[in-house]
Amino acid sequence: MKYLLAIITVAILTTACNKKLDITPPDDIVNEQIVELLKTADDATVVNIMKAMADALPPLMRGGGYNFRFSNMTDNTWNGQLALRMMTGNDIVAGNWETSTSDFYTGQDITSETSAVNPSWWHRAFQMTTSANKVMNIISEDLIQQNKSIKLREYLGRAYLIRAFGYLYAQKDFGTKKLGMSIYTKFDVSQPVQERSSALATLDSIIHWATRADELFAEAGIGFKANNTSDLTRGLTNHVIAQAALMAADAEGATASKYYTIAINASDRVINSGSLALMNENQYVQKQSGTTTVNGKELPIFLAQTSGFLNFAQNPEAAFGFGWQYGGNGIAAESNPWGGTFRIDDRLFDKIDNKDYRKLNFHKDRPATFSTIYYAGSGSFMDGGNSEVPTYWASKFANNVGLGSTVGIANVANRGRADYAMVRLAEFYLLKAEAQARSGADGNAKTTLNTLLAARTASGNSTLTCDNYASMSGLNALQMVQLQSRIELWGEGSHEWDNNKRWGIPVNRSGSKVHWNPSMTYPVALMTLKIPSEEISTNPKSQQNP
Repeated sequence: MKYLLAIITVAILTTACNKKLDITPPDDIVNEQIVELLKTADDATVVNIMKAMADALPPLMRGGGYNFRFSNMTDNTWNGQLALRMMTGNDIVAGNWETSTSDFYTGQDITSETSAVNPSWWHRAFQMTTSANKVMNIISEDLIQQNKSIKLREYLGRAYLIRAFGYLYAQKDFGTKKLGMSIYTKFDVSQPVQERSSALATLDSIIHWATRADELFAEAGIGFKANNTSDLTRGLTNHVIAQAALMAADAEGATASKYYTIAINASDRVINSGSLALMNENQYVQKQSGTTTVNGKELPIFLAQTSGFLNFAQNPEAAFGFGWQYGGNGIAAESNPWGGTFRIDDRLFDKIDNKDYRKLNFHKDRPATFSTIYYAGSGSFMDGGNSEVPTYWASKFANNVGLGSTVGIANVANRGRADYAMVRLAEFYLLKAEAQARSGADGNAKTTLNTLLAARTASGNSTLTCDNYASMSGLNALQMVQLQSRIELWGEGSHEWDNNKRWGIPVNRSGSKVHWNPSMTYPVALMTLKIPSEEISTNPKSQQNP
């Protein structure tokens, strides 16, 4: 195995580089020899040797190929998995004019051991951890103590972060408050299988790895802000730390106050970094940019470039994400009325204060000027089909002209060519406020929320606060955080599912005027996925979830 790993690792070295460095040909190199070479390597040499492996880590955040049996299934990709989680909740309605037949929208057999899609979440998590461990077989803490190379620190930081994210992803889906994951910190196909660690031990490991990644990124000069090349950031490291800490606070045997402090500190590192700022109203609210006339019909134009949710250049709070050239748009396509079918539930819409400009991204009524939307096709801006705009539609991610594009046929308009922010500054205010509320510091939690609410107050209105936000009257501080999380993060990922599981809030669509199945409920007990049978059958030490 060592020889195989070495061959893969050093295959990128050219013959000229081999001669220059006076190293043994790749077939003869083992891990120890690579490490010996790296002990005295400068940054350029480190890049030559490790670039292929290290550069393969960030793309795992936007990976695919997770459903080994049915590659055409939605759960086969990172954004597909998030989209499926989004539709199993209270706040997103799937389907414009007819109900979605997805098992996830209807809540049918989505977590059982025999579910056809269940293993895909497992594969995503452990594809990441395995790839990270391969890098860490070579770049270790001992190595960076002997060589002060900045590139070694950056690459080791990447590996720590991807390992941490993978285990956090697994813990969110397959972990309980008692049980965590089987922990492996090296890649070795012959190593003994491990039993499941406790939830607290797993989350402690995640926090440690992500914290170490943050430290190494700081040493390497890596910042907090997302960029078009989809690089890993300190925004992501601290997001992992804060989320893991809030989960750890609920774990069996935890001293909750310790983890609330960790979550607050991680959030503050981002909030106080000086690198990010909350979007203003013009950046946050997507607006129609004009019209164009095709075949006598006046058609609306929604440009991706005008929205902070679709364009990093308009989003000062993007802490990690993907540029359109590197996996951008993602799940935003699900809520784009040009092609998407996700709408807001009326019960959440009604809770958004009329002075809150976030409400302007949602629309109770069908638009008077374009009740029918047309899609760009091969011949014109409107010959690719059409659909009727439903009620409670969302313009938060609306675009029919992508970044760097113009009105025209499909490959000129490039609908969906957009950036995607997976992590935003606003969420750190929410994570911090949650930690404060759960620790009993209600006043501090409300102060933190007030900063966010002030930034979301529509122009010309008195500043919104926790005390005057219409739908928050009578709520305690934690309930305020929960409501604001639903409003702020709508349509951006699996936040509602993950939070509902963590907060113990079931899916209950009773009273909805928009959901196709208002009688549908889904209990918290079924939000934990069963460990896939493939793991149970190959690891006799693994314990199945209740």
